[in-house]
Amino acid sequence: MTTLLISGLALVAGGLWGSFLGVLAVRVPQGLSILTPNSRCDHCLAPLSPSELVPIYSWLTSKGRCQRCHHPILPEIPVSEFATALFALIVVILPEPLSLKSALLLFFSFALPLTLIDIRHHRLPHFLTLSAILAGLAFSFFGRGYDGILLSAEGALIGFIPVALVALFYSRGIGMGDAFWLAAIGAFTGPLNLSIVLLVASSTGILAALVLHYASPRDKRGSLFGKALPFGPFLSLGGFLALAFPGITQALNNHILEIPL
Repeated sequence: MTTLLISGLALVAGGLWGSFLGVLAVRVPQGLSILTPNSRCDHCLAPLSPSELVPIYSWLTSKGRCQRCHHPILPEIPVSEFATALFALIVVILPEPLSLKSALLLFFSFALPLTLIDIRHHRLPHFLTLSAILAGLAFSFFGRGYDGILLSAEGALIGFIPVALVALFYSRGIGMGDAFWLAAIGAFTGPLNLSIVLLVASSTGILAALVLHYASPRDKRGSLFGKALPFGPFLSLGGFLALAFPGITQALNNHILEIPL
């Protein structure tokens, strides 16, 4: 198959899968089934026609609105379709091993809806984080056998326990959902890269808080330390970087571990 054909298939498959990830991002926080009812407008509840189910194209042709009630379509749907299609294209054309590509696509399938949910609702549903932990364990087992699943389980425990303790005693600063999500990231990356995940998540989170603080009008800024930002998206970024660039993260990790106390 030519590169052009493979790229086209990746875009189509990514858009279709992204549509489902968007449904996850919309329905899971509401406690709704992800399988039934069929796709519908989230405002007027009218079922979508076949032409409205075409990823990306239907959103563009409808100008981002329901064709019946003209209410804006929730942004989670087009964002998921666009992001997943683009991500699938990039992953497919990169000259990386199939195992790494599969790991990135699987991790992305949890990271995207969790990120969108945390941005809107400031929580990370256990339905997705626990599923991500199981997916990470299963992927490690099928890829490296019992040694892989033991390393994955170690990463999950090391990721979960410290953050869970913080969440128990300081729930205003971090939530239990963050602990389960970091456990899932540890299941994918293993224990050695968790320091890099936390370093990336913390530094980018602080940077985002500073940008939002100084970008706000002076009379509405309030206290910098009083700003509540979802931590899940930054954990997702750290997990993705640790998973996508194992050589770089390992070098950084070794350097950090060699710093004298």
